[in-house]
This record gives sequence, C-alpha cells and structure tokens, in this order.
Amino acid sequence: MSRSARGMHLVGMVNPPTSQYAENWRNPLSRADWLSGAFTADLARTLERGCFDMIFFADALAVPEDGAGDYGTTIRTAGKGAIYLDPIAKAALVAGATSRIGIGATVSTSFVPPYAIARQLLSVDHLSGGRAAWNIVTSTTDAEARNLGQERIAPSGERYDRADAVVQTVIELWESWEPDALVHDQQAGVFADAARVHRVTGSLSRGPLTLPQSAQGHPVLMQAGSSSRGRDFAARWAEVVFAIGDSPEAMRELRTEIRDRARLDYGRDPDEVRVLQGVQPVVGWTDAEAEAKLAGLIAQIDLPSALAKLARLLHAAALDPAAPATEALAAHRGATGSVGFEDMLMAVSERRGFTVADLAIEQALNQLHPQLVGSPATIADELQQLFESEAADGFIIMPALYHSSFEDFVNGVVPELQRRGVFRRAYTGATLREHLAG
Repeated sequence: MSRSARGMHLVGMVNPPTSQYAENWRNPLSRADWLSGAFTADLARTLERGCFDMIFFADALAVPEDGAGDYGTTIRTAGKGAIYLDPIAKAALVAGATSRIGIGATVSTSFVPPYAIARQLLSVDHLSGGRAAWNIVTSTTDAEARNLGQERIAPSGERYDRADAVVQTVIELWESWEPDALVHDQQAGVFADAARVHRVTGSLSRGPLTLPQSAQGHPVLMQAGSSSRGRDFAARWAEVVFAIGDSPEAMRELRTEIRDRARLDYGRDPDEVRVLQGVQPVVGWTDAEAEAKLAGLIAQIDLPSALAKLARLLHAAALDPAAPATEALAAHRGATGSVGFEDMLMAVSERRGFTVADLAIEQALNQLHPQLVGSPATIADELQQLFESEAADGFIIMPALYHSSFEDFVNGVVPELQRRGVFRRAYTGATLREHLAG
C-alpha cells in the first residue's frame, strides 16, 4: 500500500506512576490509583475512544540501582522503574475492558523461555480477538539478571544474538499449528488435524504450542533498539519500531535506515515496517495555556532530586550541576547498559549546550523525548509535518500526567488530525495488524 493511502498511527505508552515526567505521581492533576485495574481499564478506553492503534505497557525486571547496587534513590524518589505491574496481566485486563484497541506487552528475550513467551502472548491475542503485540526487549542491567538467577547481564551483542534465536523460535511456535489445523468437525469426531500441527526446529523449544493461530495469525512484533545492532534487529523482525529522534532530520534518517536495512538485508517490504517516533505533547486550548502548563511542570521538578536520579542513572557518586553534561556522560559511558540511549543523551546535550543541571531537569521532564507544546492545532501542525515529510509513520504518545495528558490529546489533538484527514475517524478493522495496515 502506498504511503499516500495510509494514515498516521498513534500508540499510547503507559508506565505509571512516573511516566516520562518524574513528578507525575506528585501532581494534583494525576490519578493516584495506578495500582488498580480501574486506572488501566479507564486509560485504555480513553485511548480507544481516540482510535489509537495500540496501548503498550513498558516493563523492567528490577528496581534500578546505582553503581553500588543500592536501589534507595529509585524507591525514595519514585524513579522510573520503582513500580511495574506485570504487563501480561495488564494486557489481559485491557482485552476484557476494550473491543478494538491493540494491546502491547513488554517481555524480555534474555530471561523468559520462548515457549512461555509464545503461549502468554498468543493467549492474550486470542482473548482480545487478535489485538496483541509483543514489545521485544533484551533487558539491560545486572540487577535484572540477578533477579532472574544470573550473575550479570550478557554483553549487548550476545543479548541480540539470543533475541534473534528466541524470536525465530517464538514465531515457529505460533505457526506450529497451520491456519486450518483446528477442524472442529463434530459430525466426524475430528477436533484437529494432527498432520497440520508440527514441532519446531532449533534447540530452544520442541513444540508444538498448545494454541492454534489467532484471528491475526500471531501477535504483532514491536521493538525499540536504537544502537546499530538494535536497528538491525528491528529491520529483521519488527512491524512497529519505537524510535527517538531529537530533530526532524534525525527522525527521517533513522526511518530511512531501518527501511533500507529491512529491504536490502532481509528482503522485507519496507512498508510493512512502521517507524513511530516518541513525543511528549503538552496540550492547552491555546498556545499560551500550553506554555503555562509546561512552566508549571518544570516548576514542580526538584533539582536535588533530579540530580540524584541522574547520578543513579549514570552510576555516579555525585555530579557537579555546573559541569558540562557531555563531560559527565563521557566519564560514565556504559553505565546505563544502553548504547543507543547514551548516544542520544550525548547528542542532545552537545547540541543544546546542557550543563549537568540542565540535563537533570530535562531528563526529569521528558527523558529527552521531543516535546510538543501548544494548542491542538499547533501540535497537529507539528505531527502532520513530521508525518507528511516521512520523518515518521506515526507517534508513540508519552504523557506527562495520567490521565489528563492523554485526555487532552484525545479530546483536542485527535479531532484536529481527523479533520485534516491524516488520522482515522473510526476503526475499520478488528485486529491490530489491520489497524497498522490502514
């Protein structure tokens, strides 16, 4: 399908209590019941009202630690990763609370066996009528490895080699039942055709899976690696790529690179790869109101707390707030476990001339994701320009506040995009893969 025949894609990223804004949990406009089922169900229904392609749940398998292995800073300050409900449980909840929106769950290839991944996600896919997606991660920290019985996390290259093998096995398990294997012929007494159910190749599982294929065949594959190896992995496997670019030019270069790799290295149709850029909208009914909202968000950030979180992230004992951010990042290279993330921090800090204090505030405000501030029309202008200039196939919307940021976007920006004809007015398909094809 040509690009001109496609519309913009929107995905909502959900990881309370902090979101991408570190002070979300303290803001009076944010709901505090993020451990309840009602919080997640209400949010999913809001995004479904806005015709979002998908809601997806981030995850990590350990409370983030500092260089000494202490998790105290994260716990005291509600740092990102202090709380994570299991994403499969939340996906199952959303499956029952909604009828159309896609549902993405994060599962690590480094620690979860392929058979368990295949069965859990295909179960959600069946329960939701074909709306599930797998956000593939390799995990990044020693803390996660130790929680799962390993001494340390494997090097990045080894993790991606493992991920290639796991994804290949998971797909084979999903396809271990041919599409017409479930006969269910009551008259003839034939439940399924055993000749159309197969074992899988390789050493990571034997199969077959205990489930037939779903309404969309199998869950959609989603990935967010930003290193060169991560981009190669995305080009090989991903149907949805979660990307971060700090300028329209960087966004466009990344999208072009992944599409070219998919076509040239793996023989894929590049139009089957949707590259979505992460953005944090701050919506007001006027530009002035939006700027005032942003000022309020910034004013609520406590600098000592933000500096403590940045020091924890960089595994630094302490940081000089007046020092150039690039020097601090260079001195603590490799601390985060994510090469792509650190490259992005360095590039933004260099381009914007950040001090350590500037970087700490920006990290606490939006984790250096592009921030769109303005009225619905202003934000729609920016999204439309990025979409139509082929910088992105759509956007991962990351809220500052739950649920109000999503409600502002759905009530204001979505109708504006719909009036312009760049975003759907209603779902036309039943499955997530059908949403992504439109």
